[in-house]
Amino acid sequence: MSDAALLELQAAAVDRPTGTAGTAGAAGAAGAAPGFTALIDPRGARLASLRMLDPAVELLATTPWAADDWDGSPPLSGSSAEWHRRYPGGWHVLAPHSGDARTLDGVEHPFHGEAAWRLWRHVEAEAASGASVWEVALRTVPVLLRRTFRMRADGIDIVQEFTNRSRRPVSFSWTEHPAFGPALIDATTVVELGGRVLPVTFPAAGQGHGDFGAYAAPAPGVARIRNPRAGIEVTLSWDSSVLPHAFVWQEHHAGEGFPWWGQVDAIAVEPASRPYDADPESLGPLRLAPGESLASTVSLTALVVR
Repeated sequence: MSDAALLELQAAAVDRPTGTAGTAGAAGAAGAAPGFTALIDPRGARLASLRMLDPAVELLATTPWAADDWDGSPPLSGSSAEWHRRYPGGWHVLAPHSGDARTLDGVEHPFHGEAAWRLWRHVEAEAASGASVWEVALRTVPVLLRRTFRMRADGIDIVQEFTNRSRRPVSFSWTEHPAFGPALIDATTVVELGGRVLPVTFPAAGQGHGDFGAYAAPAPGVARIRNPRAGIEVTLSWDSSVLPHAFVWQEHHAGEGFPWWGQVDAIAVEPASRPYDADPESLGPLRLAPGESLASTVSLTALVVR
């Protein structure tokens, strides 16, 4: 889904003392902040890659067609089909709407919202801090989106800001959509939400499975994916007063037909501002007065657990 070169960020590795990683910092567990490289796609300001340096492991899901060039390709009928045909994996922001396409007040909102389809502008870089800032002015709602990526030795912070540029209130929804790949997926994987182990299933090698679950996010918002066999633990944290829901999407070689063709292995944990089956007559529960802004941070921490 990219129409321009990816931008790279990097953060160096840092050793962590014994007891700082693992479940609740269990005694005797040693954690290492392995350092990362990240690639940002101008299309949707998508985090296209988040790669650990030691060990060299890609955390995010990538589809086999992620690098395909769609110029000149006739669009499929409907934005849902087109989204799924092109879906490259990675970490998207979905705004001002997520889910099926809808028309409200005469405005057509594509599948998963305009922001993920648009080319964003790279407006600022802070090389010393490993930060990169991107912007896009939406046209389906009068909202300016500003997205800041800030690398850490043990992960990344993503600050998403919304500003109402009109003279009337604006309502919208916001979902973060990070999809994780095979490095975090096998039969030993555990997914937790606020310390609660979720009833997710990971199939045995050679088998397929797909699922979707919707949950109330804990306060504070914390989700963890832990793969004991690989020795990797990823934690997402966010402000659940802004994003009080969490969705878990799984696709493990289950869809043998279009669009996955049995080739995708991914799990997404998605902090969201509204339930998935939301009011079809409203974009969402978030509301900005004229000139008002809302900013909140979603953080990812990944540690090697020995």
